[in-house]
Amino acid sequence: MTTTASTSVSHPPAPEFDAVVLGRSFASQRVSARLRDELRLAVHEIGTASAVRYDDIDHRWEILICGTVVGRAKFVVDGHGGLTLQGRDGAALERDALTVHGFPNLFRPIVSTRTDSVGYTVSCIEYMRSNGLDYVERRLRTPVADDDYPELSFDRPTPILWFG
Repeated sequence: MTTTASTSVSHPPAPEFDAVVLGRSFASQRVSARLRDELRLAVHEIGTASAVRYDDIDHRWEILICGTVVGRAKFVVDGHGGLTLQGRDGAALERDALTVHGFPNLFRPIVSTRTDSVGYTVSCIEYMRSNGLDYVERRLRTPVADDDYPELSFDRPTPILWFG
């Protein structure tokens, strides 16, 4: 009787960063530098990602190259603009927005109509850090508000309770 050894290959867990910046645009390079210099975040730049998806369980973005997760991050800055992005609950991506409902902690400074979309991205992340907030996404409707970011909704992930 012969037995065959298992040939499954286990991959080490993907490295985790505070932020991953996608693409090689001028805006993505500026965001990377400012997040490192001003906020002291662990930033990884990836120019060749094939897809990016949001993990709603761990509240992290997964960056994929050829179907393999190569990195995870709390924030993603899409400086590429042409990648496949999978948001929460199958949300559709608005191509012309800096932040998008259904895509928590995603910033897209290359498609913004804001004067300083890079500064907006950095100041929003700083605001989150200084106020103990975990994620941000665009509201479905912009309410009348006095705060600095009336178009955004900030929150902490709600833990999922398991009942047995």
